[in-house]
Amino acid sequence: MSVVTRRVAVCLPTLLQQSCRLSIRIDLPLRKFTALTKSNGRIIKRSDVIGDGSKAFGRRCTHGKGETSQDVTFVLLRWSKQIWDKMFGKYLLLTNVLGSGVLMVVGDVIAQEYEYRHGLRQQDRYDGARMYRMFVAGALQGPLHHYVYKWMDRVMPHPTFINIMKKILIDQLFMSPACIVIFFYSICYLERQTLQETNDELISKFPYIYLLDWLTWPAAQYINFRYLDTKYRVAFVNVCTAVYNVLMSYIKHDFGIHLPLEPKTAVTTEVSTTASKT
Repeated sequence: MSVVTRRVAVCLPTLLQQSCRLSIRIDLPLRKFTALTKSNGRIIKRSDVIGDGSKAFGRRCTHGKGETSQDVTFVLLRWSKQIWDKMFGKYLLLTNVLGSGVLMVVGDVIAQEYEYRHGLRQQDRYDGARMYRMFVAGALQGPLHHYVYKWMDRVMPHPTFINIMKKILIDQLFMSPACIVIFFYSICYLERQTLQETNDELISKFPYIYLLDWLTWPAAQYINFRYLDTKYRVAFVNVCTAVYNVLMSYIKHDFGIHLPLEPKTAVTTEVSTTASKT
């Protein structure tokens, strides 16, 4: 028995002997077509669809005035969202490290601008080597913030008042001294200071920076721990640090002002004693 179709002749017994499956290909001639849509019970021709039976359908570009700019804006927003999701998702640690370094530099640039405008430094307007040292000091603090904040949110996940106070105490009693130590030792190392010089500078300036820390961070960290998600904590701290680092740079690089606890007092006393003996 044979089946005859248009341009196709198929012998059924032969096919059944070869396979239990029956596959018949009917090759019809290609025809142009017009897309139809149904609207309010009426069939309407769609003139904005082009193509034929052998090709994929395409929609003719019929942008009106202003539609192109809207499409570009939409694409930019979509790309921005994708980048944002990756920054604060898959690459969160890298974002925190680079953000800590960059915003440390921002604070130092503001400090250098202040120095230059008030005549407190006679060098170039911006010191590139100093900015590099500040970036390294900030980037080294990024992993510490990243892992400690994740640990605190894992141990104390609920933003109750007690948990927020505990996090603030951990931040002030552990994180702040650790960041101050990292800040001074990294910068003094890059400045090629000796270990004794680094220790002397840290001992003389630590009380002022730590006092400044207690006056600045508890209120900021309350907002951070109370309202923000874990992945945004370090970014919020870095933004606040951009302002805080102006004062940090002020104390680290002196601005021509010597603090009462600095070793200069002892040196001055020794010089005056020597002069009186002579």
